Amino acid sequence: MDPKISSKCRKLLVAAIDFGTTYSGYAFSSTHAWDKVMISCWQGGSLLSLKAPTCLLLKKDFSLSSFGYDAEEKYSDLTWENKHQDYYFFQRFQMILFGDLVKPPIQCQDIRGETIEAGIVFMHCIKYLKNHLYQETKKGFPHMKDDDIQYVLTVPAIGGDNAKEFMGKAAIEAGIKNEHLIIALESEAASIYCQYLHIAKEDTSSSALGVVKPGTKYMMVDLGGVTADIMVHQKSVDSNLEKIIPASGGPWGGKSVDDVFMKFMTELMGEKVMEDFKKESMEDYLEIMRTFETKKRTIKPDKDGITNVTIPQALLKLCAKSNGVKDFKDVIDKHEKHRNDVKYAAGKLKWENEYFRGFFKKTIDSIVKHIDEVFEEDVGRDVDTIVMVGGFSECLLVQDAIKKNFKQKTVLVPEDAGLAILKGAVYIGHLSNDIPRTTLQS
Repeated sequence: MDPKISSKCRKLLVAAIDFGTTYSGYAFSSTHAWDKVMISCWQGGSLLSLKAPTCLLLKKDFSLSSFGYDAEEKYSDLTWENKHQDYYFFQRFQMILFGDLVKPPIQCQDIRGETIEAGIVFMHCIKYLKNHLYQETKKGFPHMKDDDIQYVLTVPAIGGDNAKEFMGKAAIEAGIKNEHLIIALESEAASIYCQYLHIAKEDTSSSALGVVKPGTKYMMVDLGGVTADIMVHQKSVDSNLEKIIPASGGPWGGKSVDDVFMKFMTELMGEKVMEDFKKESMEDYLEIMRTFETKKRTIKPDKDGITNVTIPQALLKLCAKSNGVKDFKDVIDKHEKHRNDVKYAAGKLKWENEYFRGFFKKTIDSIVKHIDEVFEEDVGRDVDTIVMVGGFSECLLVQDAIKKNFKQKTVLVPEDAGLAILKGAVYIGHLSNDIPRTTLQS
């Protein structure tokens, strides 16, 4: 493929919005330099990231208050001031898109169990990301207008046609004109990214599908915040994608590991303690989860040692008081189930790495089992390449497990695997004539 291939988009920019279950973000590039993709940057406390948490804070009159890290922090302040009753706080609500049951009037449930129409929630999220994106692009293109942008919005591969229609309507309500909108499946955006990776980077030493010969089948393993989507594509002679095995999977994304960790914490601290902690110290609760997210990405498969997580004083005091002891060490010593699993010192919980890796076991076993089942299908038996994308695919434990369990396969983890969908969606906007029309909204 000629690395100087031109964009087929007739607008000034292509901008992609990856509206994910756990994290969301956007990216864009100009038609004159489509391979130079710019990514959004977000800040939450001391944490800088290329995506923001998919969290929305709405006032009771359904007007937007904030999104992402700002929504988390503002809701934390509201709970501390006991003013949160006047707001809705939504997180990880995109789960309602999975399956073919996305029909109005579907509802979204907020953190306190209150519900409102889902279309309102999705519209506000897309609108916020669109407006944030527009303001950012104006810095480099001050004379640009909204009609100069081709938008690409991603949807989960296992969401079905109803999910695509639902997201399309929400995008239009958010102010994106239908004629300026492409709806792209996450899995196909990731495939496109991998195929054009050798064009978009000067160093072509790392493997990419762009250098795989036409006719090759490959398994796409998309590991996101909530789900694992596994499918088989084939690269055709004209470099288009052919679906050989459609997307399937289950709730085996990064959140399932979070859930095991939080189950441990709840068993150790007590259910009421954790409930009170979230009500009284939401900011500290979020900080624990951010810390765990970092550990989740950096824990290594075979390294001995200790993994630490700092525990806020507010939680320690609540737990000690609830258990009628003066020192948090006494809480652990009295715990029949976990007293030998974790230690406490200098304000930190400490796990042996071997035990900490156990938080991942059920999730990883489920992913491996499903991959094996796909390979057992008749049309999957001759697939020799596995491509891992999505934020959870960057977890070294997951990579190690897949490589060890499928030693006869070539396992590719492309550069920026966690951004593959986002960047691939930008490429789709530039190269839409080369993409199967099943990817796009009619």
